[in-house]
Amino acid sequence: MKNKKLRIYTERHMLRNPALTVLMKISVDGHFDEPRFEKALQKLKHVHPLLYSSVVIDNDGEAYYRENAVQRLELHCAMRERKDQWLEVAETENKHPFHCEKGPLVRFFVFYSETDFDILAIVQHLIGDGDAIARLLRDVVTAYAGIDLSHQDQILISSQNDFPHTATPTFLVKAFTRTMNKMWDKGERRRFGEHEFQEMFFNYHQIADIGLSYSTINSSEMNDLYIACKAHGVTVNEAIVTALIGAMQEICLHRSNKKTVVGVPINMRRQLSLPTDDCLGNFASAVTIKELYDTKKDFWQNAVQVRSKLKSKLESAKAPWVPLNLFALLNPLLTDAMYFAAYGNCDDMAAKKAAAMLSIDNPSSTAVSNLGRLNFDCQIGSYHIRDMVFFAPKAPGSYVVLGVATLADKMQIGFSYDRKKISSDTMEDVSSTMLELLISRSQR
Repeated sequence: MKNKKLRIYTERHMLRNPALTVLMKISVDGHFDEPRFEKALQKLKHVHPLLYSSVVIDNDGEAYYRENAVQRLELHCAMRERKDQWLEVAETENKHPFHCEKGPLVRFFVFYSETDFDILAIVQHLIGDGDAIARLLRDVVTAYAGIDLSHQDQILISSQNDFPHTATPTFLVKAFTRTMNKMWDKGERRRFGEHEFQEMFFNYHQIADIGLSYSTINSSEMNDLYIACKAHGVTVNEAIVTALIGAMQEICLHRSNKKTVVGVPINMRRQLSLPTDDCLGNFASAVTIKELYDTKKDFWQNAVQVRSKLKSKLESAKAPWVPLNLFALLNPLLTDAMYFAAYGNCDDMAAKKAAAMLSIDNPSSTAVSNLGRLNFDCQIGSYHIRDMVFFAPKAPGSYVVLGVATLADKMQIGFSYDRKKISSDTMEDVSSTMLELLISRSQR
């Protein structure tokens, strides 16, 4: 099997980012057999070649995936001793780096009982966005159930020609990247290798202490939420963003007039001129809003205001493409160096300035990464996927990030947060206040 090389393009910022691990857990009803599970993972080598990839960087600093360069994935299996044993392992594994140039870029853990098992995937974001990882786990169960899967040609964004013709870079993006690239070219243009990345990664995780927790909205509560959102003309995602802003305003900002900054990742698959299908890869961008929760208005009035702000950004021909255009135009070695300037050993002026302007060195925002209602069948052969929990990466520029997944009308909200910015007790208060806003307002 050929080790085809695919350019790492708009996702280059994920290569040397010390906080871009995607964590996802699914629970499956059915018997677990370790040798059979290992064979299922091997079958996926012919389905998702990126799953068995590593990374190579050429002499010009361009990075590439090497398809099927890894022979075997990392797998750990254990009998389940506690209900949330997977969560304890997820938090520990989140602090362990990947060796991208060696691979693999994913680690699997399985915790089983006599009647069911939890599959935990620890994934370097380079492998795929949340939507891609959710479908990968579905395919893992499908292969384990003995059902054949067809080969997926690996499609990735490879140039700006893959964007719509209207998605040209804004003046600010062009000015920023042009200035930074010129400044970088005048410096030492330092390259950073795996050993330096490992050191920077551990340094970052001394500075930050990433915690994980999750909350559940059951099917009855979800039904009420759907009905209420429809009645008030907002989406479920807009309601979640509003609830986060309201909770942050109440618990962390003590009803001050300080606005909450929220990044909202968006799935760009339908807008790209690419046949992405169910393949791995990153096909997401993001928009950002800055909003104040008005306590003089009710929850749904606030949600309508959030909808207006988000709709304006999402319907713009330019705004959703800003992150993708930015990293398409920024020098790839400078993209790497930003993280070393913030958390490692890099004194380059361009890297320091870029890190500061992109808030990499100063966590100041929140984010809601919502996979939406996952539309795949939960019954796969004799196995049933019972639920899914998704932890979106708590990127260095954020201090709280929500990962939301809805499967079979049950929503799980995963909270990734920096305990050195917001305590576990405070995060629990934010979570409960969010649920109170979402559920109680929906039942009135």
